Amino acid sequence: MKPYFDVIVVIPVGPNSSVAFAGDTLRSYVFYTRSSFKIIIADDSHQGLGTAIQSDFPEADVIRSAKPMGGWAGLYIMLSEAYQHALHNYKFTALLKIDTDALVIGAEPEKDAIALFREHPFTGIAGQYPFDYHGMPWDLGWPKDRILNGVTTWKFIKRPIANIALRKQYKKALANGYRAGESVFGGAYFIGYSLVAKLYEHDLLPNHKFIKLNLGEDHIFALLSLAMGFQLGDLASGNLPFGCAWKGLAAHPEELIQKDKKIIHSTRYWQNMNEDEIRSWFGARRVGTAVKH
Repeated sequence: MKPYFDVIVVIPVGPNSSVAFAGDTLRSYVFYTRSSFKIIIADDSHQGLGTAIQSDFPEADVIRSAKPMGGWAGLYIMLSEAYQHALHNYKFTALLKIDTDALVIGAEPEKDAIALFREHPFTGIAGQYPFDYHGMPWDLGWPKDRILNGVTTWKFIKRPIANIALRKQYKKALANGYRAGESVFGGAYFIGYSLVAKLYEHDLLPNHKFIKLNLGEDHIFALLSLAMGFQLGDLASGNLPFGCAWKGLAAHPEELIQKDKKIIHSTRYWQNMNEDEIRSWFGARRVGTAVKH
């Protein structure tokens, strides 16, 4: 019988990833979670970075790519292999994909996601959606253009194999209410067990024909979620746990704490604070915080 975990935590690692920052991100999750979990390191570094991170998390699984996959659709392939590994080896309620520049800053970051997937099983992916931290709609412009160019215009012929495969799923997603270009922000998100299983059942975990798509993994997974009949979920509004932005923190660290945000992105900078300073700020707070397990 497969062991059960409430959450599978998947962290992708590339050749430019920091072992120290990846370790800090994982320690922040371990510190604050109150549920059972399993860590999977999706290592695309080809430098042994996954093994280096695993030295601090000996019970973690490391999944290594056979050849460098890179970002964009390559990350979709790499993550699909990790999600497939989770499906084959474990039972779980939710899977948390978290980048090395995301961080957990509050207790029970998984609680709302677990409740959402149990109460609404046709929610596929949930996180910072459909608005950014400040309540503005995400800019769907460039992913929308790339998707429509691939499935509805003459530019289809630039990547015919990938675009034929994409168009098949796009039509299904469109029938289920998909808006071209929409996605749950990819720096960190939860995906439900039911969607992972459905993607595998339909040979979409991964579909290697997608490798040449010029799309982010979050845009691919969102489109596939709708194609499989699932919806995208909000775990960011009000005091829900996600507080994410693209290139830096969404707000000052104190504001994120005050608004009860628990999963944040990106730690790379906030105004004059660099990543070391940001991580030290939140790390010092962990030292003074008692979390009951």
